Amino acid sequence: MDKAMEILTSQIGPLKFNLIEFSNKTEYFKLHGSLNKITLQDLKSLSDLVRDEEGLDSEEFVVIVSAKSLDTPNKKLKTFKDWISFYQDRNIVIKSSGWDKVTENKPHLGIAHQMVENLFQNLSQVDLESIKLNESIHMEVEPCLNSFCENLKETRFKISSGNICSSCQRKALYYVSNNLIVQLRAILKCISQDYNDNCILEYSDKELTIEVTDDYQIFIGGNEFKFDVRAKKSKITYLFYLINQGKEIGKYDFEGYHDHKDAYEKFKSLHEKLNGKTYDYEIESYLKDPSYRHTKIYNRMKEIFHSEFIANKYRIASTSETVGEGKRSLTVTTYHIDVEPNHLRIPADLLEFRVSG
Repeated sequence: MDKAMEILTSQIGPLKFNLIEFSNKTEYFKLHGSLNKITLQDLKSLSDLVRDEEGLDSEEFVVIVSAKSLDTPNKKLKTFKDWISFYQDRNIVIKSSGWDKVTENKPHLGIAHQMVENLFQNLSQVDLESIKLNESIHMEVEPCLNSFCENLKETRFKISSGNICSSCQRKALYYVSNNLIVQLRAILKCISQDYNDNCILEYSDKELTIEVTDDYQIFIGGNEFKFDVRAKKSKITYLFYLINQGKEIGKYDFEGYHDHKDAYEKFKSLHEKLNGKTYDYEIESYLKDPSYRHTKIYNRMKEIFHSEFIANKYRIASTSETVGEGKRSLTVTTYHIDVEPNHLRIPADLLEFRVSG
């Protein structure tokens, strides 16, 4: 979701995107865990709980990204469509799984594209539940956001095209502003460019080496990763995941409920070694929204190294997985940096901050 949010928030316009960090203590989380498949009624119930617990009003969109199967929102339409998203009112649900093969291992592009598609159709007054749905969209696969696409593989074409055809734009302009169309088209262009950028590059071991010096400066490919002087916590966060290369660590680990039960202790101790006395509330402020700090680090990497490849390769990446079934299901998000051990050099005294497990 972090990478999808970066694309969605990269273009200015009337739509503002914000990520809500879920909690297993919320009622909407508990309801989601009890579902086997999400129906239109389930979407309404989930969204109502999100609005109530997160303080959102009726004009704001609620988008739920879920690994669960989706029921058809249109019982009148004769189709074998494998629904990967749908909406009702200002509530949207998008499947999080199945995107790897469709997007050449860039699943965030599929999720971001579905976000734009559902927003565009919703705001353009396309009625997904109508028997006349075929009059509002392309039933045949076209290089347009509004293509129906009965199966997931067919979505490749419209993701690659990054296009909204002129006919669909004209229909939409009866309901939405020029600025909204411009913003959504700009996001689609970013998605398309990322999807079509499949260039294979060769990098030497030296260019891929990350070295942490004895005074804890970070060098990637011989170039220093200089953090803003006001971003000491960002630097320590990045160091923590470097030290723990090969381990996936998430909020449940920091809360002592998962594989690495000493994550909180090690994270705080590293802060105190590099930044002096650190209070629990300072660590907990990070845990409320890890993706915010990770995005800042990613943007800083692009700024310093002028390389999308290096920034993407050595970013703090996230992985989400739904474990269990029905009421016992749980979505676990973990974070990690992917770096080969032979490309990483770290002072021995920092290894004491490597978590167990």
